[in-house]
Amino acid sequence: MKETSKKVLFWALMFMGVFLLLTQVGYSDGDDAFFYQYTHEMGFLEYLSWRYTTWVGRMSGEAMVYAAFTLGIWFWRVVNAMMIVLLPCGVLKLAEKAAGIRTERFLAGPTLTVVCGYLLMAIMTVGYAAIWINGSIFYTWSFTCGIWALIPVADIVFDTGVGNSKHFFYSIPCAILASMSIEQMAAVLLTFEVLAVLVAAVRQYGCKKHPGKNERIRNILLIAQAAVTVVAFIILFLAPGNDIRVVSEVQNWMPQYNELSFGQHFFITVQWLVSSFANENRLLLAGIWLTGILHILCKNERKTSDLVCVTGAGLFLLTAILPFFGIEIFSDCGLHIKDITVRLDQVPRIEDMQAANWFAMCWWIVALLFTCILIWKVSKHSVVLVLAWLGGIASEAIMHFSPTIYASGARVYYLTDWMCMFIMLALAFKIPEKKWRDLFYSIMAGLGVWNILHQIINYI
Repeated sequence: MKETSKKVLFWALMFMGVFLLLTQVGYSDGDDAFFYQYTHEMGFLEYLSWRYTTWVGRMSGEAMVYAAFTLGIWFWRVVNAMMIVLLPCGVLKLAEKAAGIRTERFLAGPTLTVVCGYLLMAIMTVGYAAIWINGSIFYTWSFTCGIWALIPVADIVFDTGVGNSKHFFYSIPCAILASMSIEQMAAVLLTFEVLAVLVAAVRQYGCKKHPGKNERIRNILLIAQAAVTVVAFIILFLAPGNDIRVVSEVQNWMPQYNELSFGQHFFITVQWLVSSFANENRLLLAGIWLTGILHILCKNERKTSDLVCVTGAGLFLLTAILPFFGIEIFSDCGLHIKDITVRLDQVPRIEDMQAANWFAMCWWIVALLFTCILIWKVSKHSVVLVLAWLGGIASEAIMHFSPTIYASGARVYYLTDWMCMFIMLALAFKIPEKKWRDLFYSIMAGLGVWNILHQIINYI
């Protein structure tokens, strides 16, 4: 079988599997019922105008919501299955470009690993962001658009030699859809586009080699895409409904929000963020640590710093596995909110923290800092991968400014998880020996299956 046929068959089978799963999903109470009612009562422009002036500036996301709810559940099932497939496919392509991989072969190991990204996440993260109808539109659909908007951008940044100016004909519309849906994706997309423009400018004006016609056209289209993203981002944040939304969400979800001191607000943000990495995101970090260990083990000569990195990565990797055995001393950061669907009248307090909770928080703060150093070292000083790591943290830290930091649920971790997957794959591609790469892919796939089964068993 030809390599292209293998790729098509794999992704087609995944689409069919996901589609069959989604046939069991229907409209839920709450947000789904709300959107179903108003999208059927209003015209398209009337609906967008109403949402923009009274609630939110996410016009692209709202447009996709209108289409999904008016065209019916079967339309959503087909499109959502496609988006669930295209998201890991796009992440894989970006990782290949970051690692300098040029091949038409079907790479079974990396492909299975990126698909297992869904299994490595918390089941609630996938449920809220990919399976829930309203959540999937705002998160999976917009993130998929954002990832594919970065494909031609990555061709320019990594100078892959395979870029085509025609790719911008899909990436620019994708950038618009992504930048006016979820603020997390918009910020990440805009950051990397601006950096790409700077890289292109340095190459064009800082190098003696005169760029060819195709390269100049691609640079112009890159600037156009970045400009469009900026405009969309501005429109998103200038929505008059944003202020109304914040006031309403404070009342409905966190009445204490405006009364918190800077110290209290900073504490709950750090606690929530660190707890997410210690629990929901930990297996994606484990993948990054494992790639670091394998990179160093493949070296012929090792320095003292290599041994320190292997030891640190090994210890953090172990603590990421311990919760499977009921050992939570390293993961309990004192965040014990049982029901995020009701208003939180009392936010977590510093006074309620136990010594064990402080230990867990400090442990994972060190782990996050260590991960940044490990990525820098193992990637041989890749600025892009370090920025992707920092972007993953920032995409959660932005919830500092939202009163729904708890109510938004695990779907907020979704983008961070996919950025960790991108880093993990980009590093895995560069592991020198194939046997170690295959071992890595096998371990991550096994962890994914173990993780999902463990959560299902505990849920039952």
